[in-house]
Amino acid sequence: MSIRVVLGEDNVLVREGVRALLNSYEDIDVVGVASDAPSLLETAGEHTPDVVVTDIKMPPNFQLEGIDCAHTIRGRHPETGVVVLSAHDDEAYAIALLGQGHSGLAYLLKDRISQGDELARAIREVASGGSVVDPTIAERLSGRNDAADEDREILEMMAQGLGYEMMAERLETTQEAVDRRVTELFRRMAVAAEGGSAAAFDGLKRLHAAVVQKESAATAFRSFVPRQVAERIELGGSAEALTRELDATILFSDIRGYSTLAEHLPPGEVAELVGRHLAAMTDEIQLHGGLVDQFIGDAVMGVFGAPEPESDHAERAVRCAIAMQSRQRELNEEAEASGRLSLHIGIGINSGPVVAGVVGTTGRFEYTVVGDAVNVAARLQNEAAAGEIVASAATVSAIPGFRSERMGPRTVKGREEPVEVFRVLDD
Repeated sequence: MSIRVVLGEDNVLVREGVRALLNSYEDIDVVGVASDAPSLLETAGEHTPDVVVTDIKMPPNFQLEGIDCAHTIRGRHPETGVVVLSAHDDEAYAIALLGQGHSGLAYLLKDRISQGDELARAIREVASGGSVVDPTIAERLSGRNDAADEDREILEMMAQGLGYEMMAERLETTQEAVDRRVTELFRRMAVAAEGGSAAAFDGLKRLHAAVVQKESAATAFRSFVPRQVAERIELGGSAEALTRELDATILFSDIRGYSTLAEHLPPGEVAELVGRHLAAMTDEIQLHGGLVDQFIGDAVMGVFGAPEPESDHAERAVRCAIAMQSRQRELNEEAEASGRLSLHIGIGINSGPVVAGVVGTTGRFEYTVVGDAVNVAARLQNEAAAGEIVASAATVSAIPGFRSERMGPRTVKGREEPVEVFRVLDD
């Protein structure tokens, strides 16, 4: 029987990526999703799943909604385990989750999602009533001066990634006994933080307030600019200093037949299908050193050669386009195997001078690239049939190692001179 999971995550790309990952396991089935704390509680009540997987911070306040939801869900539905995914590697957060005397809880760092089967292992453990602490957190707790020998023994095994079954075998006891020891261990730590050491509890609250304030500001800023740009500014640069003229390659990718698709499918299914596609395309752009400039409905715009100039921007853009088509074919194979619809994309690429930087007015701005090169790339995308990559002569001349075939000149809307167009061959 499959483990039924409800997933709580406000970022649609992350949510669909985790959903696809979990559904790839034969024994795990995502039966519901939620984008904020209230809807997570509602969805958990509707489906009464075996496990809830939730981000530690979600709307409405981006505080500790995941931990609060975990305690509420365990109180309302004792048979439902909860895995909290967190970017915080401070042990105080794990104690806040596990210190109220509940078992069937897991505190896992988000980095573990991409590391083998760590998330699936945590889901299976809490589904059977056990608790899991991220190995990094457990190792740090085991090294605390105030940890008793018997506590350190448990924590060291958790740091090794052992589940209750293996821990019980090593200790020559039962899984129920292990669960009692783990639950009592974290309950004592929570009591120490809240009562025996008021300074420790106050320190946790101050730490969390500072982290939330800093990350809320960073999150708001990143909603306007690409990750690479935000990182540069956070390291001490200014938005104005980013504005420059440079040579770049622009890539536009768009789903073919999207309007028909949206007309015949429920909105939820369309969002799931497009979300999975955009997550994969975003991965490929970033893997090839590009930045995702913007999403335009079902289309995505990638930029190569900004914010820092790069001599090989045309080559990386074309390699990315080939990888995007290949990735979409893989997604289609998976979709067809499970009875879902396939998607097909057309990609247009152009190289040339652009102005890259912050545009807009006070109170509303974004980082982007502008210029004729961008307009041509957008128009070339319209020339690409499903599964095709169309590039301008400017791009093709910069990538002599790639095979292409001439399609002839094309009149591009808004431009007097025609553009020489080539079809990039990826075989």
